[in-house]
Formats: sequence, C-alpha cells, structure tokens
Amino acid sequence: MRDLLMVGFLFVAIYYSFKRPYIGMAAWVWIALTAPAEWAFGFSQEFRLNLTIVLVTALSWLFVTRNKSFKMTGLTFWVLMFGLWTLITTSFHLNSDSDWIWGYWNQFLKILALFFFITLTITKRLHIDTFVWAIVLAISAYAGMEAVKYVISGGSHRITGRAGIIADRNDLAVAINMCIPLVIYLIHITKHRLLRQGLWVLLLLNILSIVGTFSRGGFIGLTVLGFAFWLKSNRKLVWAIAAVILLPILYANAPEDWQERQGTVATAAEEDGSFIGRIWAWKVSTMIALDNPVTGGGFRSVTEPTLWNYYAPLTPEFGPIYSKPIPDGINPKSAHNIYFQVLGDHGFVGLFIFLMMLLLALLNNMKNARLGKQYGVYWYHQLGNAMTLSLVAYGVTGMNVSLAYFDLIYAVIGLVVVMNIMRPQIIASQSVPDKAKASSAVPKARALAGSRAG
Repeated sequence: MRDLLMVGFLFVAIYYSFKRPYIGMAAWVWIALTAPAEWAFGFSQEFRLNLTIVLVTALSWLFVTRNKSFKMTGLTFWVLMFGLWTLITTSFHLNSDSDWIWGYWNQFLKILALFFFITLTITKRLHIDTFVWAIVLAISAYAGMEAVKYVISGGSHRITGRAGIIADRNDLAVAINMCIPLVIYLIHITKHRLLRQGLWVLLLLNILSIVGTFSRGGFIGLTVLGFAFWLKSNRKLVWAIAAVILLPILYANAPEDWQERQGTVATAAEEDGSFIGRIWAWKVSTMIALDNPVTGGGFRSVTEPTLWNYYAPLTPEFGPIYSKPIPDGINPKSAHNIYFQVLGDHGFVGLFIFLMMLLLALLNNMKNARLGKQYGVYWYHQLGNAMTLSLVAYGVTGMNVSLAYFDLIYAVIGLVVVMNIMRPQIIASQSVPDKAKASSAVPKARALAGSRAG
C-alpha cells in the first residue's frame, strides 16, 4: 500500500511542480526531510524521488517562470563562500577513502542547490507559507504521531527518527525544536478555526515529543526556546507564574527513567560514556584543526580511523578538561557538535565562514521582524520572529549533534534570503497607501475649511 501511495504522490508532485515551481520546492524539502522511499517496502524504494522532483522543479523554473532574476545578498555570499570552501577542503582532505569524501561533498552540493533554488523560486507570501507548511508536515507531523505513541505507552515508547538524516533521536530533537517556532507562526497566520486548533494540539505534541526522545540536549534546547518565547511574550508575569506552578508537577509525574536521564547532565563529563565520547571527539577535531588550521581534515575527518588513532593518545591532557584515555580499538566518534564538526572538517577559516553565515542570518531575521512590526506587516513580523527562534534552537541544540550540513538549516537560511529580497517590496507596499491617504486628505481639509468659512 505504501508503494502505491508513493507512486501516486510522485505523479501528483511532478504535475504540480512543473506548473508551479514553488510547489516543487515544497515537495523537494518534504522529501529531503522525510526520505519517504525508506518508509516503503517494495518497488518504490528504487525510485529517485528527490532527483525527479529536483529536475522537474529546475525545468519548471527555466521554462515556466517569467521575469527570472538572481539577487546576490550578503547572506547568499556567505553561503556561497562556505560551499566553495568545502570544495577546497575536500580537495585537500586527509581521508583515506577519496571516493567516499567526494561523494559526501556531492550530497552537500545538493543541499546547497536546495538553498539556491529557494531564493530563485519563492517570491511571494503564498510561496513562503506553502514551503513552511511542507517543513511542518515533514517534521512536526511525524513528531506529533510519535508523541501520541509516547502517551499511549505511558512514557515507555522511545521516540527516534525513522529515516533520512534525522534518524538519530538527538538529531530529531534538533529538527523538532527548529520547527516549533514555525508551527507557532502558522497558528498566528491561520484563519480557519479548526485548523488553528489542530496546530495548537500539534504544538503541544511536539513539545511532548522532545521529552519522548530522552535527548538531554534536545530538552536543554527546548528550555532555551521556551525562555526566548517568554522574553517576546506580552504576558511575562502570567507565563512565569504558570511555569512555577506547572513545571514541578510535570517533572514529578515524568517517567522515572526520563528523570534519571536528565539528572545525569551535571555528572556527564565524569560518568556518562556517551558524553565522554563526545569530549574525545571535540578534542580530536580541535587537534586536527590546529595541525591543519586553513583547510582542516575534510568532511567527517574525526571519524577517519587513521586520524582518530593518531590523536587518541594525546586526548587526556589536551585542552582545559581532563578526559579518560581512549581505550585501544574503540571506534571513532562523530563530532556531536556543529561547531567542532566544522572546525575539524574545514579548519578555522571554514568555521569563521560558517559562523558568519549563521550570525548574518540571525541579524537579518531580527531586522526583518523589526521592520514588519514597524510597517504593520503582521505575517512578515511573525515569520521573522519564528525563524529567529528557529536559528536560536539550531545554534543551541546543535551543540549536541553533528548537523552542520542539515537540509533544514539551509532551507531556513534560504527563507531569510527571500525575506531580505522582499524587504523593499514590503516597505513600499505599506508606504504608498500612507502617502496616498495623506495626499487625499489635503483637498478634503481644504474643502472642509472652505465650508466652515462660508
């Protein structure tokens, strides 16, 4: 049955993607985040769904879209620079399997293509909202279904990703945290009452799903996200009182194994084997960058056995934190931190470009939200706030995962670029009516003055 549904989805997506490129982008990001072919069991597993939609969307943009244009923004420049720098670092990689690392760069190139096509094809509010819905249906809908299972099981069901890049529960927690602000944006702009109520339920289930992942980093990210929402709230006292009353009750009624898991945060560096492994990976990534400060070691250099075994004996005394010696024969650990991941992969130059990309996206978002409020463009203001919080969620929760090349963050940055390009249009559309009202008010005032004089 799933295979038949997959075939039906493919034909419908192809048809509408060729007619409307922005629908192709929505299908593109949905497929990238859900990897639907991995949910099937039969012949549809062999379908190249993503490649098919990409090609159809590209052809649609070429032959259907009128008035094509490409605008280089400061943020686009830094994304382009990061892509070019990864090409350079891949050329000087230290991995023993050259074919594998070039294949990995090819996968990242597809993510960059997603970013650039977002900036080319999404030009209106309808396009943006459709794209946001696709992201929410890809991540938040799955998280909601898993949260229902978590509740029904009495808290024993462990929520993990099902397919694609977010198969790991920690990675899924990052994606959910990034999508929660987008769900809230849809709540603000959705006019249909039942649909808005459904989004409120989905929001609560997404919060619950973070708990169900048992991810400490995900829960910390959710806490930071909640604090950020509180800072932007107009009812700080009400929410603060509610938090003081409800949070202790919710924590006391949480599953015992979840409480034990979260309680290990303070002692993780000494007692938690998983966290100790991450400290080893951070140290190895840093030493790779110190020895190769310009280009690093190339994609996933910390997991290269030769490099890992070379630096493993040096880890205990390296850095400000002492760590246990790495046992002989242990498998290399992933970076489990987006910043150390980029540092080890692409050196200090790559990390600088990566940080500039994230910082500029954050600053642009804050400016967009401020301008939206200033000119009374409600949806523009709310979307700016939502994507700012989504970036904050990524930056905080990303300290726990290896998701520097995650499709969703480049999709969010692509939407930031679209909002930047739309900014003059937004300002002009709100300024012109005000000027028109002011100019029409002059003759009315004169006529009123004349009638009074008579």
